[in-house]
Amino acid sequence: MVKINLLPIKTELRQKALIEHVVLLSLCVVLIFVLSWFVQTSITHKKESLQQEMTSTKLEIAKLTAEAGEIEKFKQQKQELEKKLNVIKDLNAKKSGPVEVLDQLSLLIPEKAWVTSMNNTGSQLVLNGVAVDNPTIATFMKSLQASSYFQGVELEFTEKEGMNHKFTIKCQIKLPS
Repeated sequence: MVKINLLPIKTELRQKALIEHVVLLSLCVVLIFVLSWFVQTSITHKKESLQQEMTSTKLEIAKLTAEAGEIEKFKQQKQELEKKLNVIKDLNAKKSGPVEVLDQLSLLIPEKAWVTSMNNTGSQLVLNGVAVDNPTIATFMKSLQASSYFQGVELEFTEKEGMNHKFTIKCQIKLPS
């Protein structure tokens, strides 16, 4: 019978298998290192881009904060200008107001009545005068009430003095707009 020695072949096969396993293991280790390097590089790149984005966002926030401060400054200037315009409007109204009131009053005084004194405190007007009779005073009061310049007309005092009647009328001045 013929005998074949397979031992050296098994040893060679085992060496080849061992070499293949070592090579495969080495390739796996290299592949793991390459993948870990790729992941680390990717994470580092993302981190750097996020830091750059964060820096640019902080700069933008600082810029917008400065602009918001300027906007508030402009709002304050606008309010100050509006206040000044309102003061100017009030002054213009007060400048022409007394002239208009006196003109209207001169038109409303009846022929048989005279205003002897006039006192203006704020919007309140006190008229002292003399009239021939009480119906003349009543006519004067009705014409004051009908005017758009006067409101709340009240007779405070009336007294007969000789042939004439003294009177005191209080009313509020209301300038039409």
